[in-house]
Amino acid sequence: MGGIEMIRHSLLPKLAECPCFESAGGSSPAASRGTHMDEAFREFFMANNKPFLGLTPKDADAVMWAVEMTKQIAGDHEVITDEDSLKVKTPGIDHIGTEDCRIPALNTSLDLKSGILRSYLEQQCAYAYGNMAASYDFETGEYAIREWTTHLLFCDQERVVTHSWTIEEAKQVVEGVIAAYNDPDKTPSACDYCKWCKKASTCGQIAVPVATTLAVVESDLQTNLAQMQEHLAGDMDRLSMFIKQSNIFNSYLVDWAKDLLKEKLQAGEKVYGWKLQRQKGRETYPAEVIEHIGNCTEMSLSDSIKLFGGSISATKLQKYCEGVGYNLSKIQPDVGEEIVKLVEDKPKKVKL
Repeated sequence: MGGIEMIRHSLLPKLAECPCFESAGGSSPAASRGTHMDEAFREFFMANNKPFLGLTPKDADAVMWAVEMTKQIAGDHEVITDEDSLKVKTPGIDHIGTEDCRIPALNTSLDLKSGILRSYLEQQCAYAYGNMAASYDFETGEYAIREWTTHLLFCDQERVVTHSWTIEEAKQVVEGVIAAYNDPDKTPSACDYCKWCKKASTCGQIAVPVATTLAVVESDLQTNLAQMQEHLAGDMDRLSMFIKQSNIFNSYLVDWAKDLLKEKLQAGEKVYGWKLQRQKGRETYPAEVIEHIGNCTEMSLSDSIKLFGGSISATKLQKYCEGVGYNLSKIQPDVGEEIVKLVEDKPKKVKL
């Protein structure tokens, strides 16, 4: 197959951003959390609730939202969550993938995702392609299944992202990523996945912007701040590149340097100009204590609203009202001042 490591289904979105990406390996608290939530999700459909006991109440609620969404999508059709029945072999990929859930009667698979919203388009495409490819009839030379739907269940945001694929579309996307990965002339591209790449510390896409920014900082040619600002403001391409390179500089050098300083200080070393400042962790009471106090003191609804901030997000109240059958549409929420953020304008991924 070529390349440095076996292509895994979960690796495809990263390779689509940078064909030179190579996983640094290891695990993280976020990944461990996702694994436990996946297990609870799967086992629930097999009448085993024990994995839920290891989840926090918040995580358990998030998984239950995914369960309810799956039931809603499946209707009366069978839902399969047994890992042994969810293996996917995608043409061109040696790795055997495993889906979280499949509804065979609907030609549909679902994947539970925790954490922030990300694009998993190529991974889902590979699952779809594998499922359709498995339906190939060697006698007729035809695919029994030519369309497949994937649902991403972002349980922390309670959001469903759906993609539908034809066999031709899925094949083209997967083969395109694999071809770019196996291209002997491929070049790296800085992206959101760099921090998880094994080559990040030596990659030119990271090292060059860091060196360039450091050169500007240490330069004797533009020690006047106003002169530097005028220089950047005079060319929008230069200004754009400066911001992008500075972000890389901060992420891969400044943040690393701060962590190293903190480590040295915690080990008892003296570092001129820096010290550790400790702040007591925030104290909170869980929901059951609040309920207990409310019952014991006969807390009024008005007092409880004032105590907990006097307002609630529109999304939360709308969700609650939907659950209890109350029509909130005639009451308009207060709208705060618009928040304007600067984000990088990346080309949108368009499904072929």
